Amino acid sequence: MIKPKITTGIVNKDIKIQYYRYIHEVTTEDGRNLIMTHKVPVDKKPLGPIMFVHGLGQNRYTWTQTKRSMENYFVSHGFETFNIELRGHGLSRANGSDYPKTYETYLNYDMPAFFDAIREATGGQKIFYIGHSLGGTIAYCLGSQFQEYLAGIVSIGGPFIMAKGNTLVQTIAKTGVFIDRSIPWIRKLYPRTFYIDFIGLITKPGLSFLDSSSYKIPLQVWYPETIERDILIERIERGFDRTGFNVIGLLFQWGATGKFYSSDRTQNFENNIMDLHIPLLFVVGDRDYAVPLTAVQEGFDKAGSTDKTLKVFGDESSGIHFGHIDLITGQEAPKITWPYMLDWINSRISEKN
Repeated sequence: MIKPKITTGIVNKDIKIQYYRYIHEVTTEDGRNLIMTHKVPVDKKPLGPIMFVHGLGQNRYTWTQTKRSMENYFVSHGFETFNIELRGHGLSRANGSDYPKTYETYLNYDMPAFFDAIREATGGQKIFYIGHSLGGTIAYCLGSQFQEYLAGIVSIGGPFIMAKGNTLVQTIAKTGVFIDRSIPWIRKLYPRTFYIDFIGLITKPGLSFLDSSSYKIPLQVWYPETIERDILIERIERGFDRTGFNVIGLLFQWGATGKFYSSDRTQNFENNIMDLHIPLLFVVGDRDYAVPLTAVQEGFDKAGSTDKTLKVFGDESSGIHFGHIDLITGQEAPKITWPYMLDWINSRISEKN
């Protein structure tokens, strides 16, 4: 752990805070050295730890950007935060960790190491887990295994049934799986790495079209005109990262079959959520084409917890809508989604105490 220093960060616009910032190196059981960023309020005793888990091919910039930071928002309200980066992502990749061989690599090695490291850093306090997109899906798979460590889980746009509710994405997934099965030799052409950051670079020049109300193809991961252009560009440039191609392949399998199983098909992850009995909050955007309500609803229905909430943000009456990443980064997020999640967590702390 590097010696901490007092850092000034932005919450939103001109709202600034100070915190102690640590960088932890976390070693997994298979010998990979991953990185997590740890922030502690300067002027108050922390209320408790929050673990932030990014999504597919993303990194720490999911939660913190130079002009808007949901992570810093929670620090400003007294929480100790841990912004983790899975192997092959962000600072963990810069520290030499390779891309995951399979999706289960995250479950079997990365997440247990991060849980242990956070518990050690906080003296064994229970952790609130906030995951976005695939970060939420990861919680469905292993939350029951670690729920004795957890105070609650917030899944933001975390798909339970991949691509359900988006016919175009389902068609793309089915086509990819059909080609994979029909032309076995094509697998020799697959790269080891899936470059989501390159996709971001290709996308950036077309933002004047992609980020307009005239764009109707349900593939973008934000609802048009909900994120200021400079913040959106930073989110694409810094937050779009890379992952292993095999992880993408499994997501295609999930989307094509409507099933939620492990890479070798020996484990049905749909069963895992039934064993979750800690507080659960499922957050969905009303215009999230990447992960619509139908992709989350079954997870909510099957979750074993008696304390579970499904919250859809955005409605016709207000004219305010939310997509996928704008639930965290959008212009309205600091006024609408962040406070709701903060209140949900605070109420669970009050009940616990």
